[in-house]
Amino acid sequence: MSRSRKSARPLTVAVLLISGVLAAVHIFATLVFTGPSTPIKTSLEPQLSNYFLGPLDQGWSLFAPGPYSQDEYLLVQACLSTADVCAKGSKGGAKFSEWRNVTEEEMLHLSGNIFANRGSKQSKVIHGRLWPTINDLSDEHANEIAKPFVLGNPVFGYDLDSKEAAESIPASELQDMRSYKRMEDVAVGFATLYAKEQWGSASMVQLKLRRDAVTPFAQRHKPEKELSSSERLIGWRDVKAFGEDTVASWS
Repeated sequence: MSRSRKSARPLTVAVLLISGVLAAVHIFATLVFTGPSTPIKTSLEPQLSNYFLGPLDQGWSLFAPGPYSQDEYLLVQACLSTADVCAKGSKGGAKFSEWRNVTEEEMLHLSGNIFANRGSKQSKVIHGRLWPTINDLSDEHANEIAKPFVLGNPVFGYDLDSKEAAESIPASELQDMRSYKRMEDVAVGFATLYAKEQWGSASMVQLKLRRDAVTPFAQRHKPEKELSSSERLIGWRDVKAFGEDTVASWS
């Protein structure tokens, strides 16, 4: 019995040491990730985002999730021709779909259903997370997102995880650009699946984020006036590649 206890002690110590190191690394990474932008935080990207967000990132608010409202809309348009033809525009023979208000379509399934599943609110979740990341961009970079970045040309003209980007762009700006790009990729992926479902195929998509002002509660019984509206355009982007299983499960 004593021999087995002695042999078990090194294993126990090893497990405790490994667990302690992993816990310390996790706590350190958490403090860096949730803290302000610093050179350390910048140097650890995109690994930090991949570790904390990754494929399970669903945008849940922990303490006070904002209520869904009907004044935010995500609109999608697709180019239905091949990529080389789409790049030439309508004058080059490209065929485009009409603009579709995806959020309005989702709202049809929400009417009178207080227990609607998360799948019927996807466009609103994307809109709610993407809009703030655009506001965090500098004016110069915010204006760039309306431009087309297609045929493999990266948004902003940089691979944001490259050494070139780190040397050319201030750390705080680069962090905001990376946050925006991550959310743009989600939006473009969503638009890609929507386009494949609606039109069968597409090689490029573009999106609009629209916010409509709502009538103040105190004026709810007065005749409606024309309310203001603001838009953000995300210009043409190459569609994302998805496996057949993903496309089938979406449809």
